[in-house]
Amino acid sequence: PDKGENGEPYQRRKGAGASLPDGPPAFPAARDSAATAGSSSWRRIMLMILAITIHNIPEGLAVGVGFGAIGKSTSATFQSARNLAIGIGIQNFPEGLAVSLPLRGAGFSTWKAFWYGQLSGMVEPLAGVFGAFAMVVAEPLLPYALGFAAGAMVYVVMDDIIPEAQTSGNGKLASWTSILGFVVMMSLDVGLG
Repeated sequence: PDKGENGEPYQRRKGAGASLPDGPPAFPAARDSAATAGSSSWRRIMLMILAITIHNIPEGLAVGVGFGAIGKSTSATFQSARNLAIGIGIQNFPEGLAVSLPLRGAGFSTWKAFWYGQLSGMVEPLAGVFGAFAMVVAEPLLPYALGFAAGAMVYVVMDDIIPEAQTSGNGKLASWTSILGFVVMMSLDVGLG
């Protein structure tokens, strides 16, 4: 048997000019179902626009950090930051279309749909400015922030994990492997700089 588009088997009708129905038979629907379907479609469009807009924030941060890091290392150059910005800018064209086309299909005018597509991408320059500012400001704070994060992890291990290992009878093993892990990580830190 032949298969339809969705993989379901179907049988061909015999006879000249007979055609297959396009889909399942339509059942009478309640009057509210059309409003519910329209509301559901509008909700999906809005969720997609929100997702794309939120997705643009880390892209803008990445570009901002790229420009804020210029001169901090040999690979952090203006050319690499510019190339990152161009690459992200090019891939923003289909993202803008992903916002504009559903809005146009929902009945918005061409210019209004285009405008909302542009607005969804406006978070990127704002996030880029914030990313560059954070890169410049956070650099002196970075050692303290990393020290705080490391201290928090050591606290969690000492407060939760080691006592839990003590209750299951593996206290000595947990203590020795903690010491071994600390020595290995300190060796790697000093050896790799």
